[in-house]
Amino acid sequence: VPLGATFSRASTILRFAGYKQRQKKMIRVTFLGTSASRPTVRRNVSAIAIQRESDLLLFDCGEGTQRQMMRYGTGFRVRDLFLTHLHADHFLGITGLIRTMALQGRSDPLYVFGPSGSGMTLRQAVGLGMDRPVFPITVEELEAGARIGRDGYDIVPFHVDHGISAQGYALVEHERLGRFDVKRAQALGGPKG
Repeated sequence: VPLGATFSRASTILRFAGYKQRQKKMIRVTFLGTSASRPTVRRNVSAIAIQRESDLLLFDCGEGTQRQMMRYGTGFRVRDLFLTHLHADHFLGITGLIRTMALQGRSDPLYVFGPSGSGMTLRQAVGLGMDRPVFPITVEELEAGARIGRDGYDIVPFHVDHGISAQGYALVEHERLGRFDVKRAQALGGPKG
């Protein structure tokens, strides 16, 4: 996947299937950094932005993430920040990102989720050369299987083996009832019943 590549799930699937785009709930994934441990000339360290309607979610925030966010046009209106683990290449961009948010006059809260130790790590990172943030920051340390409920979806952490406390995250859409066109299905060769 190229750095900065974005995928809009519904539009890609619908366009591929030859249907006109009708679905309003879109998910856009932007790979801001996919390098391991250190940046390279062409790749930044770990960060993925997911835009779901008005919610901007950020998964990891390695150094240089805010520049990548500017470069690829995600903006800084992050609602939820999810840390997979506490290796520096996954969180060193938090201090600069929070400072930029404060300079832009942010007042909305920022919710940070991560494994055990995230609260202390974030307090130390935010304390580096910064005044107290002017907007609320809430940190919640999660265990595998917890659910962070949002409008129309949940984020569910799960355990991953990485040598230290680490987790991945699943974005789970709530079930949405749709309409089924029986006549169209039968015209396309679908079974009766």
